[in-house]
Amino acid sequence: MSIGETIAKLRKEKGLTQGELGGRLGVSNQAVSKWESGMTAPDIMLLPILADEFGCSIDRLFSREGKCEAKPEIHYDHCARFPWPDDTTIRGVVCEGRKILKCDALVDRFTFEIIGDAKNVQSECNIEVDGNVSGGCKAEGDIHANGNVSGGCTAGRDIVIAGHLSGGCNCGSSVTVGGSLSGACTAGGEITCGGNLSGDILCGGDVVVRGDVESEKIKGNVICSSLKCEKVEGDVILTKGS
Repeated sequence: MSIGETIAKLRKEKGLTQGELGGRLGVSNQAVSKWESGMTAPDIMLLPILADEFGCSIDRLFSREGKCEAKPEIHYDHCARFPWPDDTTIRGVVCEGRKILKCDALVDRFTFEIIGDAKNVQSECNIEVDGNVSGGCKAEGDIHANGNVSGGCTAGRDIVIAGHLSGGCNCGSSVTVGGSLSGACTAGGEITCGGNLSGDILCGGDVVVRGDVESEKIKGNVICSSLKCEKVEGDVILTKGS
């Protein structure tokens, strides 16, 4: 459709005569007639005024609306929409459109799984690492690691580490460490450690340690081989020694 045909169509839709449209634009009805017949075309300076009069875009006047909308080029190395620094952290998220979902019943169905070692891992869902983590883990759900973790762990629910955990931990539920645990630890549930434990403990359940415990302050019941602590708020059961 030519620009003249489009002007005629839009004019009629607005219920205007050629004279009325010409009056609004400051031109004669003969000028409008010549546009619509294709004999001439509107002056370029009139195009924005025509578009405003018809309530449309200039592209619409040329019947090109929708044809000039180029698809935006995606640069995956320039994802400035994410609220994190451009660092070496490996992050796993669940998105709905462009919205990053926080941990809920839907997100809980997802696990961010890493095969091999990692430096630093964060996720809005669960994390499972089949290897060692050297820079810490943070998850809104559970954390499971089949190796050692240094740099600490923060989880919304359970933390399960097959090897050693250094740097402490903070979780909403229980902590299970196959090896030694060092650093301050806060847990909503039980803390179970297969090796020695060192660091202050704030526990909502029992602290069960197969090895020795050395701490300045512990809150929770403690079951261990030997205990060296200045302050314990809870019962203490020693499985050997004193």
